[in-house]
Amino acid sequence: MIHTKKNQEMKVYGRHAAETLFKKRPEDLIRAYVTQSGIFEFRDLIRYCVDHKLAYHIVEREELDKLSKATHHEDILLVVKTKKIPTLKELLTSDGRSLIIALEEVENPHNLGAIMRSCAHFGVTGILYEAKVPVALTASAFRTSEGGAESVPAIHLANWNEVLDLARTKGYKTFATSSHEGTSLFKTKFPEKTILFLGAEGVGLSDKLTKKMDELVSIPGTGEVESLNVSNATTAILTEWYRQGL
Repeated sequence: MIHTKKNQEMKVYGRHAAETLFKKRPEDLIRAYVTQSGIFEFRDLIRYCVDHKLAYHIVEREELDKLSKATHHEDILLVVKTKKIPTLKELLTSDGRSLIIALEEVENPHNLGAIMRSCAHFGVTGILYEAKVPVALTASAFRTSEGGAESVPAIHLANWNEVLDLARTKGYKTFATSSHEGTSLFKTKFPEKTILFLGAEGVGLSDKLTKKMDELVSIPGTGEVESLNVSNATTAILTEWYRQGL
């Protein structure tokens, strides 16, 4: 886990993740760790630390490996204030065309990071996810998102009861992917406000949730494989959703 001081701080590593965070919320920066080879690339960030009297440390790569607990930190690690997340009600009160991704038991931070990256690219309003721990706030999810985590809020949930009730009062229609049934993606018309449900790798969306959906969507393909993984399926659907809004 990356939380310290009662969840007030988090670690972020990776070039794009760090650069995007520095661009969007530099005021949340607490301290920085940079390797000797990263000094030039992150010179603006270091200059910001100097100007604002924030601690920065030039460290050996081995030390950064230990601090990040990873070897793909790309020469930078930031300790920052934990990103503020909107409430469920705030997320569902978005104006205009809106798509929210809802993930059931998607607990792999790399999958979630990849989904956040695609969601940022296509302009998704936000992500709701049910998981044992808030993996969207892990450093590995932030790095995999390549900066997308800064643009797309991800709300951690314990259950879906409040979501389904509140979503319908806010005018949202619920859709879910299905490998075996449902309307072809290319024949599906997404409404102004949509929540798209996707399930965990292998098992997919639970029957309990599937039965509560307004519509099921299938992704056309050759049939040579049973299904796409959750991040690829999300991207495929987002491409069509985005196209319909042009």
